[in-house]
Amino acid sequence: MGVVEHKEPGKKNTLKPKENIPKRGELFFDFEGDTNEPSLTESGFLFPSKSISVTSSSYLEDKNTHFFGRKSAYFSGRRNQIHLSVSGNPYFGTHPDPFSISIPLRMGEQGTGSVILDRTVYVKGKKYGISLELNEGRPTLYVNNLLQKTESRTISFVLESSSKLKRHTWEVISIYFDTLNHRYVLYQNGIETAEYENKASDTIGFGFPENDSTPLILGKSFYGNLDGFHIHKGEPEVSYTKFESVRYDDDTKIGFMEGSIAISPILETKYSNSSLQQIQWKIDKPQDTMLELYFRGSNQKFNETSSLDWTRIRSLTMDLPKQKFKYYQWKIWFRPDPLGKTVPNLQSLSFDYTEQSPPDVPTLFRLDPNPTKLPNNAVCFLWNSNHEKEVQNGGGYIIHFGLVPNRMVGSVFVKKEKGDKLSKIDGNEENSGFRNKRFCIDEDTLVSNIYIPEGQLETDEFRSISDQVDISRKEKRGHLFQPGLTYYFRISAYNRYLNEWDSKDQRSPLSAPISFSFPKEVSHLQ
Repeated sequence: MGVVEHKEPGKKNTLKPKENIPKRGELFFDFEGDTNEPSLTESGFLFPSKSISVTSSSYLEDKNTHFFGRKSAYFSGRRNQIHLSVSGNPYFGTHPDPFSISIPLRMGEQGTGSVILDRTVYVKGKKYGISLELNEGRPTLYVNNLLQKTESRTISFVLESSSKLKRHTWEVISIYFDTLNHRYVLYQNGIETAEYENKASDTIGFGFPENDSTPLILGKSFYGNLDGFHIHKGEPEVSYTKFESVRYDDDTKIGFMEGSIAISPILETKYSNSSLQQIQWKIDKPQDTMLELYFRGSNQKFNETSSLDWTRIRSLTMDLPKQKFKYYQWKIWFRPDPLGKTVPNLQSLSFDYTEQSPPDVPTLFRLDPNPTKLPNNAVCFLWNSNHEKEVQNGGGYIIHFGLVPNRMVGSVFVKKEKGDKLSKIDGNEENSGFRNKRFCIDEDTLVSNIYIPEGQLETDEFRSISDQVDISRKEKRGHLFQPGLTYYFRISAYNRYLNEWDSKDQRSPLSAPISFSFPKEVSHLQ
């Protein structure tokens, strides 16, 4: 994912790619905190260590130049130093695992002869420890009596770079202590400049003196800037740009930048079949950076790993995704400039959409007081037309019935037309109008709704009611109106978007019940 949310007092939250800080670390100084807390980082990261602590620090803040964050530390000779207590830390113990030290630095005019890092101690007149120095601008690492030989002997070695550091330019010095293979490497800006390897049979280990409380001194005698000093397990980081930079493969002749991605949680609208109208955002997009927005939505609920396609948003107002949705998600791809110096960021993002509200309950649902001549056990209804276009154009009505007011045991949602074709109930019967939609139910209507042939309602025209067949099959099969019983009837309207699988909410609530008692002829009274 690789995106960080910045929260600062008095400022709006923003999304932007994470800075290219070490992915792991025992210690990381970017000098964003106070001078007495140099281990605090801009993003709130703190590589805590009970075995490394700052015992004293003195440096000047420099907001005009920095490698990470918004400021660096300026050192002016011996008056500015940082003392770190490392006693008890496994990297500076008697048998350390492979580890790295990296120091981004900017050498000043007087910095060509400097002691950048030092941890040395004298034991019985013998010097032990490490010291990273600049000799006429060339990084040089002195390792004093830390390589252990048989018979309690120790030896020293020196790693001296052949490349001078440039003045007033940020460069990164890294030291890799491969204590397992007895290989020690000095890097300059990710390029190996010096190496020492000792695989002699009498070489048995690498380690600092036991119970050594000597501090690790950063900027012991240095003129210039330091920023992003870090210690961590394993090999040094490869890339030292502030953010990800473009990479190029000389063999394949292909360049690439992965960028960073931020993905929202799955969001939900109140009703299904919502339509995206426009997108509003506030962004900062420096030159040669990239920021792309993607959207996906569906009426059906999906999860983070769903295969639902993403659509890239080319315009915030034109050619937006057309799919209807109840659930939606956005994704943003951030890419720094090719040099990894600047990145785009997102300050606000909102989606304007129109929700598809369900229709209102049909009004004035009532019995037809003057039905035309009908067969026995038939009943006719009147009601006012719904005003919603989605009901009038492609929607319809469902009449529900039951033996008690609040429990419906059956429903009627299609009618038979000429040629025994089924169609929706729209109320447009003979002698009907806007304020007196009309429909009659008889035994043939009930049978048609209970026994709908397979495939009869599969066309797009019937999408909104085709799934009602499944509901019908759960109801009482063969339930016809019986003489001598009172039936309660209720009506609901539905939009053309109704679907029993993902758009159930596109149907109105049921109306208040009305009742009708079917007469019964009783003879031979007992």
